[in-house]
Amino acid sequence: MRTPIATFMIGLLVVTMSAAGRSWQTGTWTEVATKRQLLDFGPGSSPFGGPGGPRGPVSPTMRAMADVRVYVIETDDLRLELKDVVPVGRRSIDVTLGTSVTFAIDKSSLYVKDLDGTEHKLRITKKIAKSKP
Repeated sequence: MRTPIATFMIGLLVVTMSAAGRSWQTGTWTEVATKRQLLDFGPGSSPFGGPGGPRGPVSPTMRAMADVRVYVIETDDLRLELKDVVPVGRRSIDVTLGTSVTFAIDKSSLYVKDLDGTEHKLRITKKIAKSKP
């Protein structure tokens, strides 16, 4: 009984430390766009051995519509283009153009704090340094 509780406590400590260890910055939401896209997932979406197997091409067996949301955050010296893929009709992060945003960069991911402090993970698709005049 002690092992599951100890494991849970260690996991909670690691999550808390990783959130506290992020370097938070501020920027401004400048663009938001949403489009629907048919996504392939599940067995067959990326078969071993390339696009075709030994018996010919393999077609994905599972497909679903998804909302692909593209966001842009700008700071004084950086422009970040982000992507979030969610099921159709599922709520993502609420964004108002021109408002301030608190975020942290971690490799190819970006964490955004919502108005209530909830963190949302987005994928960085472009990171462009702005030239200083």
